[in-house]
Amino acid sequence: MATLDELFDTAGDRLRTAAATSSQDRATTAGHLDRFLSTLAEPLGLGDGEVTQSSVTGDLVFHLGRASDALQSVQHLLPSPAAGPAQSHLLDASAAVDAVRDVIQSHRGPDRTPLSAYAYALTTGPAHHYLTRRCAELAWGAAQVASSLARDTLDPSAGAAFADVHRFLSEASVFGRDGTRDADTAIGALSLMLPVYPVQADSADRTQDVPAHLAEDCDRLSRAAFETLHHRSDHHMSGSDLQQLARWTAMQRLLAGRVLLRAAEELPDHSAAGLRQSAVTLRESAQAWQKSATAWHRIVDIADPRSHPKLPAPSYEIVRRGEVVRLPQVLPHPSSVIARTAAVRVGQLLYGAGWRPEATTRPDPRDGAEILADTRGPGTLAAALYRLPATGWQLALAAPQAVSQARGGLVTDVFEQQAPGLPRVKNHRFRPIAPQQLEALTAPYKAILATEQASAASLLDIAAQAGTPVPRALLDAAAHRGLATAAAQGWTKARKTAVRADQGQLRPPQVLVRPRRRSL
Repeated sequence: MATLDELFDTAGDRLRTAAATSSQDRATTAGHLDRFLSTLAEPLGLGDGEVTQSSVTGDLVFHLGRASDALQSVQHLLPSPAAGPAQSHLLDASAAVDAVRDVIQSHRGPDRTPLSAYAYALTTGPAHHYLTRRCAELAWGAAQVASSLARDTLDPSAGAAFADVHRFLSEASVFGRDGTRDADTAIGALSLMLPVYPVQADSADRTQDVPAHLAEDCDRLSRAAFETLHHRSDHHMSGSDLQQLARWTAMQRLLAGRVLLRAAEELPDHSAAGLRQSAVTLRESAQAWQKSATAWHRIVDIADPRSHPKLPAPSYEIVRRGEVVRLPQVLPHPSSVIARTAAVRVGQLLYGAGWRPEATTRPDPRDGAEILADTRGPGTLAAALYRLPATGWQLALAAPQAVSQARGGLVTDVFEQQAPGLPRVKNHRFRPIAPQQLEALTAPYKAILATEQASAASLLDIAAQAGTPVPRALLDAAAHRGLATAAAQGWTKARKTAVRADQGQLRPPQVLVRPRRRSL
């Protein structure tokens, strides 16, 4: 998926091509340039009201409006558009800026509620200055297009109007870039927020496309974690979902470690040492995830009992009385399916596109040279695998919240930790879990947070040694800081403060019971 930086760069390339290409239909080109300026002003107004628009951004919008007015005057002076084909470079630039707007809006819902942790990063002043700075750079490119049109026109009035457009856009660009020195460049790594919908891996997928598909799966899991933290989804994670999610995530880490070890065989010792160390940290992360899955061994979520201890066969008397109950069929949460798909993708990188976890025999791994060729080097390989622990950290932070949501339906057949005094019902094998058992479910996730951070840091070190930039890391760090701060303050604090004071002491209504008349 394209990032904001890539979309802005694409728009700039199209503007440079349009400025260098002679236009045979200046009226149509002027209309396309006017449309581009209108499109360029849209990302500057995408704030959510939490950050006041700076004077620099306001001046840029003002100058874009002046340039647009001058272009509309030019279109009245030039002859009618010809019937022949016109240049599409400006239209392509407008499409790229439209995509910038779509990327930003994808992180918020129709009611402007955040859909991801990265939406909060867009509410800061430096983030708005990033958009202002990149739009100011595009304004300079549009000024060069206006200058090219002014040189080609034979009408003095139209030439003067094009010169005004060039002057307005040049001023907008100079002031916009000079006043945005505090721009947060990490925002440029933002990409489209995908819905929490699994896209299955296919045996026809190319192994060189695995890093891109893996990044999309991680984005979907990141959104699922955010929705769980903020109660934004009607489909909650059940106990079975959390257990399956932990198992597939542990498999991802193990497979990723083997990929690094396989690639290390093709590298010199000083470069291979970092890959081997990252494989160790990924193995520790896998062990932590597997421990969280093991904690569910004797606990069943009655709302979704897909994962449950092996039950004895029903007796003849139970069958005769018709008391055999069929377990409910519940659709798994998309996050558990996506986690399995991510494990398949890493396995495709290691064993080939046709590998599946259900295979009865383990195939021979691919050569390390093939893996490095598909991922374009150890630095890019580490950058691709970095997305796994970066997203796993968010999942581990959201998991205790999911456990709390599913608490009412959790039962266990382990009675040693039950509170004393509770009567044991005859023929009942399961009881609701005790607080100590609930704590045992959430405790492993605290260790996962540390192991995921260590894995991410080791992979970033490999990328840094290889000279491969990972701009997404800065964006993830900002998102993780925001999530950690909100978790420390309590996720429900904002909801409590939104309740009116007179709602804090609600009393049940007094029901008056009138005596019933006797019938004659």
